[in-house]
Amino acid sequence: MINRKNVRDVISKNEELLPQVHNYVEKIQNLGVAFRYTPIDAIKNYLAKHTNLIMFPSDELEYGGLVTYRDGRFYIHINTRQPKTYENFIWAHEFYHFYFEAELIKSSKINTFVDGRVPNESERLANLFASELLINSILLKSLYKDLLQHYQYDRLENHVIRLIEVFKLPYKCIVIKLAQDGLITVDDAVAIIDYKYQENLPTYFDQSILQPSNSIQFDSVGVLLEDATVKKNIRASDYESINTLYSTHMSNFKMLRHKEE
Repeated sequence: MINRKNVRDVISKNEELLPQVHNYVEKIQNLGVAFRYTPIDAIKNYLAKHTNLIMFPSDELEYGGLVTYRDGRFYIHINTRQPKTYENFIWAHEFYHFYFEAELIKSSKINTFVDGRVPNESERLANLFASELLINSILLKSLYKDLLQHYQYDRLENHVIRLIEVFKLPYKCIVIKLAQDGLITVDDAVAIIDYKYQENLPTYFDQSILQPSNSIQFDSVGVLLEDATVKKNIRASDYESINTLYSTHMSNFKMLRHKEE
């Protein structure tokens, strides 16, 4: 988990990777205009066409999702019990793994299991890619400048909270992006990174974006449940919940088909 003890190191290492990540972002934005202006929707549509999606709420709140490959198909699981802000970030994170690391995933040379408890070196590129794709630097600079003008005596933490509503992304993601773009200092980032913003939200804040979507979608989940990567990383209770719900779903579907016949 990113905190005041390691955020300085995170920002420093991110800066080393930025040239490479900017090339990745440009490549994705060239896929279509939607990836520039509505990247989250573009990512969801792209993955829906090219992978089997499993959207299921997991009780393991530090778990974001994973990408795996089995029997000629890619499978992506997104934990929909996370706040929508974090879920949005995970969509872009997993998209990076699928698009840029497909061959490594096929050969099982990398594990794309996203666990937010510990900063993972192998996940750093995916995290940075998600941030750079989802937060336009020009827009961020303009919005932040306006906030400083309109709320010049307000706390920095409240400026970040206002930006959460705009970008619909996690608090810490925005803090780090502000520092990377030179809009705040690294010392500022260290000072506010652990701020308990959920306990200090203004009355006007749209708290629905901090709620989970709890969406459920099954695409060939029966195959995914047999995957070794899934069995190794997913919680036993989540595995059983998905298996049970999927069985119920298929049973109900068969009953509906039988009635139609």
